[in-house]
Amino acid sequence: MASVVTRLALALAFGALPASALVPAYRAERMTELQNSGRVVLVYFTSQTCTLCRQQEETLERLQQGGGRTAPAILSADFDAEPGLRRGWGVTTPGTLVLLRAGVYVDKATGLVSEDDIRQFVRDGVSRSRGRPKARAPRPVRPKR
Repeated sequence: MASVVTRLALALAFGALPASALVPAYRAERMTELQNSGRVVLVYFTSQTCTLCRQQEETLERLQQGGGRTAPAILSADFDAEPGLRRGWGVTTPGTLVLLRAGVYVDKATGLVSEDDIRQFVRDGVSRSRGRPKARAPRPVRPKR
């Protein structure tokens, strides 16, 4: 088992695998499922040519494995293949992390590599989003009698 993990890590380090091989890929169905369950979601935009993305990939994998239920669900989105998705969230460079809570955009950050920085980004974003009221449907206007 250890040799398989070692080979996988070496293949990732030397570019034999795409950066998103270990973190699940973004799919609309999976995103909806995570939103409905109330999970905090971190969408990670990656590119084949991004060296920073490989470092982030390793950190996100560790974060995902060690976090349990409190860790955010992490999905990877291909920067080049998802132009509509990245435009919707204002992502302009690969290596960007987008934080969502209950399906609502909370924040984004680019270039975070260390596990502590990513944890702090998620913690700050979640705490800021807790104070926001939920959107309500507009009430119908009724004439006074």
